[in-house]
Amino acid sequence: MRVFMVHEDPWHSGSPYITTFMDTLGSTHPDCEMGWGRERFWSDDIFTFDIVHFHYPSAFISYDTHNESDLLHHIERMKSAGVKVVATCHDLEPHYDQCSAKGEAMRIVYSHCDAVFHMGAYSKELFEQRYPQATHFLLPHHLYETVYRFFPSREESLRHLHLSADRTYILCFGMFRADEERQLVINLYRQLNDKKVEILAPGFLDVWIRSPKLFVRLAKMLYYRCRYHIHSKGKAWGAVSDDDLPYYYGAADVAFIQRLKILNSGNAMLPMLFGRVVVGPDCGNVGPLLRRWGYPVFNVDDTSHIGDIVRRAIELGRQGYGTVHREEQLAEYSTAVISEQLYVLYHRLL
Repeated sequence: MRVFMVHEDPWHSGSPYITTFMDTLGSTHPDCEMGWGRERFWSDDIFTFDIVHFHYPSAFISYDTHNESDLLHHIERMKSAGVKVVATCHDLEPHYDQCSAKGEAMRIVYSHCDAVFHMGAYSKELFEQRYPQATHFLLPHHLYETVYRFFPSREESLRHLHLSADRTYILCFGMFRADEERQLVINLYRQLNDKKVEILAPGFLDVWIRSPKLFVRLAKMLYYRCRYHIHSKGKAWGAVSDDDLPYYYGAADVAFIQRLKILNSGNAMLPMLFGRVVVGPDCGNVGPLLRRWGYPVFNVDDTSHIGDIVRRAIELGRQGYGTVHREEQLAEYSTAVISEQLYVLYHRLL
C-alpha cells in the first residue's frame, strides 16, 4: 500500500501531526510506503500511489505555481487512474485571511474525496450533508507522546524559562491569527484582575527584525508585557521549539485556547499529555472534546465570564484534576492507537 501525504515538507509544517503518522505507520506496517513533496505531487509519480491524502489544501496551493484549476484537473486524473483521494478535515474553511484567497482549493478537494477523516462528530455530521459523495470517518486527534517524552517539574520549568515561582501562569499556545484573539487574552487578564497572573503567549505578536517599524513593534511587546503581563517571543510562527515546549507546560497552571473560530486544535490535546487542565471555546469539535473530559469551556458569543471560568480551571488544576484521566486519554488517543485506526481505514478504502 502506497500513501502520499500532500505536503511540501511535513517535517517543517509547524506541527508533528503528519510526521507522527508517517513515522508510526512506517515502523509498524512495512507494507505501508509513504510519500510526500511538492514536485512529486505534480509529477506522474503520483499515479503510482494507492491513496493521496490531503491535509491543508489551501495552504498547499497558496505557495504553489499551480492554481486551483490545475488542482482540479490533477485530482480528476488521479481518480481516473484509480487513485483514492482522501482528506483530513482540519478546517471547514480558511481562518481569517490565512490562505483565504485559495479557499476554493479546500472545496475542490473535499468535493472529490472518496473519504474524509474527522476529529469529531460536529464536522462529520456537517460534511455528510455537504459532501455526500465521500465516506466520512471519525479519526480523533492523537497525542504526541512519541514526540514529547520529557515532563519537567514546575521548579525545573520556571528555572529554564526564567520565571518567578510566586506567580500563576496561563499558557496560550499557537500563533495569534487575528486581533480578536489578542483582545480575548487581554480581556481575560482584565477580568482576572490579579497582578500575580502572568500569561505565557509566545506567538502573541510578530516582530519582524528587518521591519522599518521595529522600534514600534518592540515597544508594543514591552507595553503588553508591562500592562497585561503577556510574555511574547515576538514570533508568531514556530515561536517555541520542541525542546522548550515541555517547559511551558511544566510552568503552566492552566492552558487556555485563545480561539473564537475553531474546528480542531492540537492545543486541546497537548494539555492532556502534560496533565494540565485546559479551557477552550465551546464550538466545533473542540467543545464536545473538552466537555467530555470535564474541562471548562467558554461561549464564543459571550466572553464576559472567561475570568470566572479560568479561575475555576486554575482551582481544578491545583486539585490535581489535570492528571485524573491521563491514563484513559493516553489509551484512547495515543499515536499508536490512532495510527492503527488510520491504517485500517486505508485498507477499507482499498
